[in-house]
Amino acid sequence: MKIDLFATTCFEQRTDSFGIYDDSSFPTESAQLVSFNDGTAKVENANSYSVYFVPLDKNIVCLRADGNQESQCDAVLICIRPENNYDFYFVELKEANKTMSWIPDGAKQLKTTILNFKGNYNLSCLSKKAAFLANKSHPCYHYNQQELMERFRNETGFRLNICATITVK
Repeated sequence: MKIDLFATTCFEQRTDSFGIYDDSSFPTESAQLVSFNDGTAKVENANSYSVYFVPLDKNIVCLRADGNQESQCDAVLICIRPENNYDFYFVELKEANKTMSWIPDGAKQLKTTILNFKGNYNLSCLSKKAAFLANKSHPCYHYNQQELMERFRNETGFRLNICATITVK
């Protein structure tokens, strides 16, 4: 499953705080940047680091062995800090759901994307590796998901955060 992150021209560099919104009502749309207060997820960048927003889902095609397209998370944020350390923040945005099924579904998309990236790129040099699962209707951390979060870290090497605020630090 080859992923060519550098083939996309759909990215934006930011040094401020911003919001991310996923308009899934349109099949060709993908995660987009919006004002800080309007997003499903909010990215706080108080240190004004260079953050590259790269929408993945519907922008970078990743095919499974059977030829079908792999379901990926919505975006990856690549943070470049002054000491030339790189951080990757994978982001999956979910819509409101009365049940908590959005958590395992979103974690699966994040895991699939991260494992595909690990198969294509050497991610061992990253100083911070995190995955964010955001739902505007459920913006707080879910304490009852500790087992899922620990399993996710063991399987991917990335910390799973279930929250609507991504703090770049």
